[in-house]
Amino acid sequence: MKSDVTHEGMGRTTGRGRDYTPLFRFLLSRVGSSWEATFAEAKSRLDTTEPIFWLVAVQEFDRRDYVRIGESTYYSGLYVDSDGTLQVVNPDINESSLDPQCACCTHTFNGVRFTKRAP
Repeated sequence: MKSDVTHEGMGRTTGRGRDYTPLFRFLLSRVGSSWEATFAEAKSRLDTTEPIFWLVAVQEFDRRDYVRIGESTYYSGLYVDSDGTLQVVNPDINESSLDPQCACCTHTFNGVRFTKRAP
């Protein structure tokens, strides 16, 4: 079965083992704020800006309702609107909207646990 994992948390790369949870929580907390100010603050604390754009779509065609990081961690997709404000792509998506592939793992959406529904 093909995995839909978009970004692996560990691997043979320079950023091996980095936890970007604080970054993602920061970005989610800044929804409705100026993208320019948010981006400036986020990039000042990082050695690379790449993880910012795992969640934030600058171009319309890059927007996704949610982003899967690793095997079981999901976050709301974000985008920059025409006014330069950070927004959630689909605010109607939440932990009850998603159905994990297995019941054995702990899954989270924006830090909130959710489990596989019983058949």
